[in-house]
Parts: sequence; structure tokens; C-alpha cells
Amino acid sequence: MAYLFRFGVFIVFISTLISKEKWVVITSIQYPTEAVKAISKMKDWQLIVIGDKKTPVDWSLENCIYLSPEDQEKLPYKTAKISPWNHYARKNIGYLYAIDHGAKIIYETDDDNIPLDGIKFFKDSNKNLICTEDLFFNVCSYFGRPDIWPRGFPLNYILKNNHNMTQKESLVKASIEQGFVNGNPDVDAIFRLTRNSEQIYFDTNKLPCILDKNVFCPFNTQNTLFYKDAFFLMYIPVTVAFRACDIWRGYFAQRILWGLDKYLCFTPPTAFQDRNAHDLLKDFIGEQEIYYNTERLTSHLLNWKYNKSCDPLRNLYFLYESVCAQKIIDYEELKYIEAWIEDLMQIGGCFE
Repeated sequence: MAYLFRFGVFIVFISTLISKEKWVVITSIQYPTEAVKAISKMKDWQLIVIGDKKTPVDWSLENCIYLSPEDQEKLPYKTAKISPWNHYARKNIGYLYAIDHGAKIIYETDDDNIPLDGIKFFKDSNKNLICTEDLFFNVCSYFGRPDIWPRGFPLNYILKNNHNMTQKESLVKASIEQGFVNGNPDVDAIFRLTRNSEQIYFDTNKLPCILDKNVFCPFNTQNTLFYKDAFFLMYIPVTVAFRACDIWRGYFAQRILWGLDKYLCFTPPTAFQDRNAHDLLKDFIGEQEIYYNTERLTSHLLNWKYNKSCDPLRNLYFLYESVCAQKIIDYEELKYIEAWIEDLMQIGGCFE
């Protein structure tokens, strides 16, 4: 049992007797897909699936922890109690649960992504350090597809070729690894609406690459691995549109990493996506926030000052507070990031 004292009330929470170092976190509103079934069979990885109000009430799968809405309401995390239903940010509850149960590595994905040959990580691999004077670098071009850009990449930079880019081999370790995805990777609705449907493949022979400080590239929640020192950066904002929330999370995480002298890594393709059905025009509408505000947000992040006299959690809050002050996201977001930070402090063990 774990005991928590909050708001003057003594809460007794009976915890599942599970403590593993490697966890996979997914949220889903449909019955177990082939991707989810495949992940559940991976040795040494503990899969947790976060349900929502739209998830089938009889959802179940062997070798998987499934947290139904009723299960989530019993959890002691403030995040679980205030997060809205039918929202992708309920994935935050899965992160907290994994951290609370001994995670040292968390891999996050969606229910339509299948790892190609198990879940790979590249912490100790050689990498190419990408340096450029541009604020953005399209990592798709590094992996052989300059004609493609990731969701969240600013439209004004799509045709830029980064002629002043340099790269050098490095052994620098990264705290977050974004794996590329073959098949139907995460591009924006503009790309999908203006291209013939085709499967996309990236170069598997390239070294992983890390971006130097002050160079952005968006990353998502679909084939992404976090080491323990970056767990606190997994928070998905609640008041941001569904098609933008994980992209904003990625930009916030990159800025905090720079302040900690840590790095984001992009790896060759390690998964295949057989994308769930989408309404592309609906996706386009949901992505307006990233089309209009990406450059404004990242310009602010570039100028924001990391306070090295404060701990990382406090800096994360300050960063969100500053973005709210710029009216890029709503001030209501602060109550959710406060809950996330409070939960992490209660859980402990979030950093190496």
C-alpha cells in the first residue's frame, strides 16, 4: 500500500504489486489492435493502456494493465481527478502510474504503431550532432526524405534546405529519443491533402542524430522513448487542441533540455504505422494552432531564460507561465501543470 496525504485527507491507495523498469504507455478508445497485442507480448516491457469514456467497457488484454475510467478515479493522483474525459492528455495518468511503479525507461506510442523488431533504444550509440544557424531543421531530410516534413514543422521553413548545416559524429547521450516511423508517418493534414496516398520509408542506414541547442524540430508521442531524467517533460498540455498538444509538449521539452545541457535524439525508423481512419479536413482544422502559432511559440521559447538557480520542475512551471502570459495557451493550463508537478513530487524518484 502507498499512503498519500492531500488536502487534509488521508487517502489509502491499494497499488498493483508491479515494479518494472521498462514501460509502454498507450491510450485507446477501441478494442485491442494488432499493434497493442504485439506490444503486450514484448518481453521485459510492462504495457499500460489508459481508457477513456469512449473505450469499450469490456476492454481487456493479457499481459497488460488496463486502467478503466473507474480505475482512474480511484488513483491518488490529482492529475487523474482534474483531467477532462475524452482527451488525449489523460495519457499523463499512464506516465505517472509507470513512474510510480519503478519505471526507468518509458516508451510511448499509439494503438496503430507496431515496433519493427522490438523496442530499440540508442542511448550509447554513436550519433551525428546537427548544427545549423537556422532555428528549425527538418530531420526527415536527414533520413533521406527532404520532400516530407513532420507535423508541427513551420510552414515558412518547408522549402528551406539548411545549406549552412554541419554534422559531426558524437557520443553525446540523449534524454529523449524520437524514432522515425515507416508506412504512414506523422505528417500534417496539408501534406496528406495535397499528396497521393503512398507508403513512406526512411533511410535505415543513417546514424541517429541529435540537434544542437537552439535548433528545433517537432516530435510527437507515437514512437518516443524517455529516460528517467526527462520523465517530467512527458506532460501533455490539456488546453491545447488535440492535433497540437503533443507537438507543443515536444517544443517545451526541447527548450527545457537546452537549459539542462541535455539533448533530443532522432533515430532511424523503428516502427511501422498502419494509420487509423482519419477525417483529413477535421485534422486540418485541428492543426490550425500549429500552422498559425508555431513560429510565435518557438520564438518565445528561444528568448525565454532557463533559471539555473531553480530546479527543473520549477523551470517547467515558469515556462508554461510565460507562454500563458504571451496568450499562446490559456491560463487555465497552469492548474493542470501544477497538478502534474505536485503528483511528481508526491511520487518522487523522477530524476536520476
